[in-house]
Amino acid sequence: MANYFDNSHIDGKQLTPQQIADAIRHKKFGVDVREAMAQGLEYCMTQAQKVDKVESDLSNLSKRVTALEVLPSEVAEVKRDIGTINKQIDKLNVAVFGDGATAVQTISSNQENHSQIAEEVKLD
Repeated sequence: MANYFDNSHIDGKQLTPQQIADAIRHKKFGVDVREAMAQGLEYCMTQAQKVDKVESDLSNLSKRVTALEVLPSEVAEVKRDIGTINKQIDKLNVAVFGDGATAVQTISSNQENHSQIAEEVKLD
């Protein structure tokens, strides 16, 4: 048989989980047992919300890690594209300013515009 010897009241005091268990087991008055049970449920709900938050954070972290795992192949692709662009810029630079450049002739020196064209530009 249970021993309901504790006739003190909770009086709005916040109990620890162990105090809640003791109050449910030993409080003499129903009002105190009900308060202990309510605080116990509130504590459980708070802990459940923390678990939900941790699960959500873990899910988000998992998605972020998956996205980062794809990143190295994308970086390699970007590096390859940069290399291709740099080679094309080098060829263009040589064609315009280097050995590949050709003479520029004036189409008509009588016009105000003085348009000029290159005879030929070799990119290869």
